[in-house]
Amino acid sequence: MAANIVLRIRLGPLVSFEVEGDNCKEITEALEGYEKLNKRLDAMCSDLAERVYPEGMEADEPPHREEQS
Repeated sequence: MAANIVLRIRLGPLVSFEVEGDNCKEITEALEGYEKLNKRLDAMCSDLAERVYPEGMEADEPPHREEQS
């Protein structure tokens, strides 16, 4: 008996992907390439978070803006 597996992952309102295979081994092999993508996205998002929330700043605090004269 053949089975078709469809794995849909939604990462946000604009980001999602779908992997399709006939068995778990095919799905696993297809997802191996996403490990590198995951590391790259993590590095990008971590950098963004550090810029938005500098060390020592609480997440609730708005970023400091210099006043213009």
